[in-house]
Amino acid sequence: MKKHGVGDKAPDHSNNQDNKTPLPINLGFFLIIIITIMIASTPNMKTNIFYSQSIERITNSETFTKVFLFMLGEEIPQFKSSYINESELPSLTYLALETVTGIKTNNISTLLMQEIPGSTNADTEIHLAGEGSDYSNMPKESPPPDFDELLKEQDPNKKELVESNIDDTDSTDISSNNPQNPTVFIYHSHSWEGYLPLIDEDVKPSDSSSVDKNENVVLVGSMLNEKFKEYGISAVHNQTNVAEALRHNGWDYRNSYTLSREYVETAASQNANMQYYIDIHRDSARKNSTTANEKDYAKLYFVVGREHENYEENLKFASEMHENLEKKYPGLSRGVYLKTKAEGNGVYNQDISNKSILIEFGGVDNDKKELSNTVTAFADVFKGLYEGVTEVNAQ
Repeated sequence: MKKHGVGDKAPDHSNNQDNKTPLPINLGFFLIIIITIMIASTPNMKTNIFYSQSIERITNSETFTKVFLFMLGEEIPQFKSSYINESELPSLTYLALETVTGIKTNNISTLLMQEIPGSTNADTEIHLAGEGSDYSNMPKESPPPDFDELLKEQDPNKKELVESNIDDTDSTDISSNNPQNPTVFIYHSHSWEGYLPLIDEDVKPSDSSSVDKNENVVLVGSMLNEKFKEYGISAVHNQTNVAEALRHNGWDYRNSYTLSREYVETAASQNANMQYYIDIHRDSARKNSTTANEKDYAKLYFVVGREHENYEENLKFASEMHENLEKKYPGLSRGVYLKTKAEGNGVYNQDISNKSILIEFGGVDNDKKELSNTVTAFADVFKGLYEGVTEVNAQ
């Protein structure tokens, strides 16, 4: 064996295939970024401190996921070999571009989506389109309100009313003060969503929130419950002030469906006949999109979450409601929309029953008469489907 002297050159292993490819970025620095993003992505931090679309894009980005797995693969080879080919590793420049703009370099449609109003909700699919509905006028959630401001006594004349609404959170206990053997549960995951014509204040559309049950979606639920009673449909209406309940639990806007799920599960556990669950919201769109032409109706639409395995059953029910509304009240329904967890909750408590629906009744500009007319029309169509199912079950 040849020995190397002091003056001899060391063997050249530069071509040794066992050498690792240099990291494109220091792993420790990258992990610091990961931890920061994880902290920033928690509900409280995102909502109350520094929520931004960039954080949302990063945490939902396929590009970011590939980079992250590659970095882990430098230390844990199984990640690299199983999940990503090094030749497919995206450029950090591309990752930065997607984070800031939302444009994906491998998908030109994302550039178009940035220029078409309302089309940034790329993860929302129109399953059935109502009259005038397309990807240019997609429904959109209202921004979350400031709960402290919302629940603060701003008007001394409203003090008694506001306090009454905060304290009077109707129980979901079906065994008392409720009809026998109820089959329908009406509730509101965002009970503060209000209607400008009903709010006795000069507020901006983006601030159309209220804890007054005569000004928000709870009023719609009450009208629907009364209409169901006329039709002999046994229902329970939960009127909980969700804003106050969230604050009481130390939760924020993003925990709304966690809270409402507690009410839904309680209702389901207390009565075996409970089958229909109706979560009533309102859209943030303006009146030209939410009012039926030449009719005093507030348009509605159905949202179905697809992040559970039995979503197709709920989709079928929502589609039947839409199609029957189209037959009897043309133009009243804006359609049926499918949503993933990329834009919202993605489940909406609909995994509890195959007849769970989330309905957006009207928008910020609809008045009581328009809402009442729509409630009557909806109850009429619901009654037809409800009685059909009842007859089948009886047989």
